[in-house]
Amino acid sequence: MLQVSAQLLDRTVSGASQELRLHAPALAAQLQPGQPVLVRMGWGLDPYLRRALYPVALLPDSWTVRLPASGDRGHAWLRLVPLGAELDCLGPVGVGFRLPPGGKRLLCLGEGDLAWTLLPLVAQADAAGMAVTLAAEAPSARYAVPAQRLPLTVEYNVTTMDGSRGARGRLAAQLAELLGWADAVAAAGTLGFYRQLAGAIREGRPSAGRGFAQVLYPARFLCGVGACLACAADVAGGRRRVCLRGPVFDLLELQL
Repeated sequence: MLQVSAQLLDRTVSGASQELRLHAPALAAQLQPGQPVLVRMGWGLDPYLRRALYPVALLPDSWTVRLPASGDRGHAWLRLVPLGAELDCLGPVGVGFRLPPGGKRLLCLGEGDLAWTLLPLVAQADAAGMAVTLAAEAPSARYAVPAQRLPLTVEYNVTTMDGSRGARGRLAAQLAELLGWADAVAAAGTLGFYRQLAGAIREGRPSAGRGFAQVLYPARFLCGVGACLACAADVAGGRRRVCLRGPVFDLLELQL
């Protein structure tokens, strides 16, 4: 893990959300999809705790994070930081997603804002020549990942709860149909969604074993090095620190 000063290069505003591109080549070179970066959001010690931000795009020398609509005071500070400012960053945290060896078809499943965290993996898998489908759920079209953010060869299925875009309903209702196509699955969502995913795999892909599905555990990270135990959860056969063992786990490791 590295502690670096990352320069704020760009800020893009889209509705209530912002995307910020941070430049720190030493840290960017180590980042993998699904690994958050802990950012100090203040010039001094207030607020004291860092905020964990998941990259939504990775470049060799920089990465992009997304700030959704939020009342968090740290996020509010970061929204107003001038371009060129140096931000204290700590990362990468834990273990990220890994492309399945020999897999040809990758299904990415995203629930709500967590769907954005899958974009670096989608780009990585597409660049590796895999066939990729991103199936994402959002409250409405306003919060869905824009199709133009994906490579042209990626299939994109959107489900919105209000029916304003794509299919209406919940992503979990489509799992049986989607799983039949995939050689591997990567998901980012809630524990409730993972329970539904595990059930759909047991029913539709009973022969799928370890390595078939990777999931991003929804934990809150404070220190990022396992000292504070704030992220401890029942995973991998016992009580484990998600910042060290995860945040990406094999679905079979979760105690759902």
